[in-house]
Amino acid sequence: MRISCVIPTKDRPEMTCRAIASVVAQDTPVSEIIVVDDGSTDHSAALVAARFPEVRLLHRSGLGPGLARNAGVAAARGEVVMFLDSDDLWLEGHVASLMRTLARGYSVAYGVTKNCDRVGGGEFFIPEPDMALEGQCLAGLACWCFLLPSAMAVTREAFATVGGFGTGELGEDWSFFIRLAQWFPFGFCGKEPITLRQLHSGSLCNGAFAERLETLLTSVSLALAEAGAACEETRRFQALADWTRRQGDWQTIQQWYIALKQEGL
Repeated sequence: MRISCVIPTKDRPEMTCRAIASVVAQDTPVSEIIVVDDGSTDHSAALVAARFPEVRLLHRSGLGPGLARNAGVAAARGEVVMFLDSDDLWLEGHVASLMRTLARGYSVAYGVTKNCDRVGGGEFFIPEPDMALEGQCLAGLACWCFLLPSAMAVTREAFATVGGFGTGELGEDWSFFIRLAQWFPFGFCGKEPITLRQLHSGSLCNGAFAERLETLLTSVSLALAEAGAACEETRRFQALADWTRRQGDWQTIQQWYIALKQEGL
């Protein structure tokens, strides 16, 4: 089965090359790597082309991460699509683990991401230990987003069924997962991390301002409503938005998440 890897990037030359290298190093090879350069103003595209001439390079401008991924999928030839954000890395066995999970009869598979927090310090895991779900995941995603694009695989058919990612810099992945969960059960790879995520000053998850978080919550609430979620679930997101507005800003999404847990939200 052909596997396509889609990497959206913008102004991250060295990070993007490290991400590509982590794909090339996999024991189970992918059929193609597609890098979507979303309007870089530096030498990102030129460096990728020089170091990895086998990579398919698409040039877009100002799409944002979700629509850039969609552009990559539209150009892909694989029956299975995997994603890698340009500041993340695939760990050893990433592809093999996801493919084994899909082979158990799933159209969507995901694994654990180890997160190294270069902003606040320390590390954490998504999903948290013993918090992973398998099978019907819509109710779980109505509580929190427990997976990341860089740690998932989806069949092209499933991706097309839900129409891909949405717009925006935050929440476009969570909304996509909700739409997937409406139609498909998810397979879980196991407790060993398959992806390494670097939370740094240039991460889109850095700068968790109340206004950005409210936009995220609105997007996710709409996705839940479209998926037929119960009214109390959508009301919960309105309550989260109200609380977030009152509390102000956080430095990172992870700090916001910790604050929500402390408040029992």
